[in-house]
Amino acid sequence: MGEVAFGVEISVSRHRCAIGKAYRDDGLITVEVVSYEPPAGAAVFLGDRYMTEDPVSVALDPKSQTATLIRPLEELGVLVTRMSAEDVAVAHGEFTDLVASRGLRHLNQEELTAAVRGAQQRSLAGAKAWERRVETDQAPLNACTFAAWALLRYEELARPGTWTM
Repeated sequence: MGEVAFGVEISVSRHRCAIGKAYRDDGLITVEVVSYEPPAGAAVFLGDRYMTEDPVSVALDPKSQTATLIRPLEELGVLVTRMSAEDVAVAHGEFTDLVASRGLRHLNQEELTAAVRGAQQRSLAGAKAWERRVETDQAPLNACTFAAWALLRYEELARPGTWTM
């Protein structure tokens, strides 16, 4: 499968935690929700996946409900990428661009499809991001958006010539 990245988002209601995964398949970025359960077991689930799948990144927004997972994840040895407001805005823009250019594939999972159908945008850092406070839980969409962003950042840094001095 190659390199994978994870994105994590706890819903505004704190009833669910979505863990999204991104990877390349046939040249497309594929996103899937690998867990959509109550937050209590999210750190352990992700810690196990971290050890078995060796992701390039585990990304989350530390200015969201998900911040409560940072310490438990780090205690399990998971290196957490804390996204800035600019990163969250870039992630949204790149995700929507991937959709528009048909560069993104998803697995028609019910929770992600519902989030996409109910998605709205909000202003953030001079750009846009997914609005979390809508009727349909946006955690699956944000988790997959963050996972895709993390994979793209890895690919950007791994490109030959990136570190030329």
